[in-house]
Amino acid sequence: MPKRTHKSRAVLSALGRLGFHAHPSDVVAELAKYGIEVSAGLVQKVKIEAAKDTSGVRRQMAMAEPHPKAPVLRKTPARRS
Repeated sequence: MPKRTHKSRAVLSALGRLGFHAHPSDVVAELAKYGIEVSAGLVQKVKIEAAKDTSGVRRQMAMAEPHPKAPVLRKTPARRS
């Protein structure tokens, strides 16, 4: 039984090699070299979903409140008697 290939993961890998702004036809041709058949529509869908994921992270980070700093405990020298 041949090893199962996750097409969306293969598309993401190809986009990583070719650059995220590669045309879907270029990604389809790249994956065809490895025997993976994908459509240009799937490539476009994966690109859109990947862009949504990264923008959501940025939005969540911007909305999060910064952590309050812990009070600084200053060390004082021991008193001489």
